[in-house]
Amino acid sequence: MNRKCMTSLLVLFVLIVSSVTAISGADDTVVKVVIDNAHETLHSTDLEDLPGKLEAWGYTVEVVTDEITADVLDDARILLVPMPEGLEYSTAELNAIEAWFNAGEVAIWVAGDSDYDGPEFIPRCNDILSLVGSSIFFENASVEEPEAEYNDGSAYRVVVSDWNTNCPITAGVSKEVFHGPTFIYGVKDGNPVNLATTAIDNVTWVSKSSAGSVIVSPHLSPIMTPGLETGDNGPFVMMAVQEMAGDAKSSKIVLTTEAIFTSYKFMNADGMSEKGNHEIQGETLLKNTIGWMEIIVKPSSSNTMLYAGIGIVLVVIIAAAVMLTRKK
Repeated sequence: MNRKCMTSLLVLFVLIVSSVTAISGADDTVVKVVIDNAHETLHSTDLEDLPGKLEAWGYTVEVVTDEITADVLDDARILLVPMPEGLEYSTAELNAIEAWFNAGEVAIWVAGDSDYDGPEFIPRCNDILSLVGSSIFFENASVEEPEAEYNDGSAYRVVVSDWNTNCPITAGVSKEVFHGPTFIYGVKDGNPVNLATTAIDNVTWVSKSSAGSVIVSPHLSPIMTPGLETGDNGPFVMMAVQEMAGDAKSSKIVLTTEAIFTSYKFMNADGMSEKGNHEIQGETLLKNTIGWMEIIVKPSSSNTMLYAGIGIVLVVIIAAAVMLTRKK
């Protein structure tokens, strides 16, 4: 093998390595976050300080007040959806969200709520989750914490203190208020499961209520979690995430059982809780969650051929170098 051939192989190697670097480091553009405020959520006015927080952290923000469209989502990485309590999502909006999510490398945060205001609202969130192929869903119920250690002055002001330390989202977080939440169940092999006790591929529970928390269901909607019914005790999953979601297996889902990204009852702030009973880290949790959402994790097979090519070229280069050395 002559030196000209050797040089060509080295050039090829450099090009391939450059391709890998470009793929792994291409995401240096400013991340756009879309906030849905078009469906008369209960927390419409509580979203006012959120854009400022996100922009201070380096994100661009678009608050949607009319409708979710493909154009709005076209260059967005993250979509925040508080539970719609006024307008339902149109078919066109649902189609736009589904197409955007399934194209891959994006993240959606759907925030639930209790069923206190009616049983018709939580299913709207679950409809979106079904469209994007989620394995985690909201129960159409409420969770309360009777013990003062786990509430902020009333049982419905749930204070979560059980955090999954294996999840990077929880770094620096010890408590957060979920003001009137529901809880989350999972779906595995097509069947509902208790997410507090059952593992699901690519799904991670982030926080749970205490063992003394209780299911309250004022509208007596069916509880999907097997073996649970109104009046049963926890722990219940309050926040969960899913990776490798969507058709492209590269999108992410975040579920919280309250709209903790809003300023409602100080939930997106660090400091004392509304009633002054607990030190909470709502802003830290918000920042961690958004930061986790923007990190793209592609399927492990996506670059397999590229890395294989690098390996082959590297072997050939080494062999050529050995041959040239021997000829000397």
